[in-house]
Amino acid sequence: MKKLQNYLLGLAANNIKIFTYLSYILNGIVAIIIIFWLLKKAIPRFENIDLEALVTIVSFCAVTLNQLNRKLFERTEYSPADVLALGYVNNFLLPVITQLKEDGIKNPSLCIYRPDKINELEASNIDVIKAELTNKKYFLQEIKLNLKQARARDILTIQKNDSKQIYFDFPNTLLSLINYIDYKAESKANTSTEKIKAELGINLISEFYKKVEELAKEKRIFKNIKFCSADLNLF
Repeated sequence: MKKLQNYLLGLAANNIKIFTYLSYILNGIVAIIIIFWLLKKAIPRFENIDLEALVTIVSFCAVTLNQLNRKLFERTEYSPADVLALGYVNNFLLPVITQLKEDGIKNPSLCIYRPDKINELEASNIDVIKAELTNKKYFLQEIKLNLKQARARDILTIQKNDSKQIYFDFPNTLLSLINYIDYKAESKANTSTEKIKAELGINLISEFYKKVEELAKEKRIFKNIKFCSADLNLF
């Protein structure tokens, strides 16, 4: 069923205008049939058709198509997060974890910060988080990691007492979604802009980390990453 849904979504994405117009037409047909059915009148040239059965069948088709269009809209609305996740995994996570393993670290652990709001990843807020970690007796140090297939990266390492050292990252690539969120919020009339921004931000964050997890499993690095939230419980 999931494969069928993905196939239909892919088909709809490639023919979005056709599916949109088809949805309008089908909804119009449903409305006309319902009017005839409520008035208990036969449709000209289709007098022998059972209107009640026809309403059921056509309504089912219309609802299915509407749901497909809704899912397609959601996929389109959240696609920027998917694109960012793809770049984050391919251009950062995979090269970094691969390099750490090549440097002799058998099972490197990279913790990815998961914010509740995107603006938590702004530089000033990151400084606050680092200060909180220091106050919790974590030892923080930035190291430069030379990568074979990408430019060198500054990686934050965190350690507490004699515990295992972990690598930590703030995915500030998510900050690029702020302008997108502002645009989407302003384009929707008759709705609270701040409410839309908050909801869309939460959904985009969720979609980003969902995609990161999916891609990390595909790249066989999922066991080397974990996510942490504002509670900052790392060990």
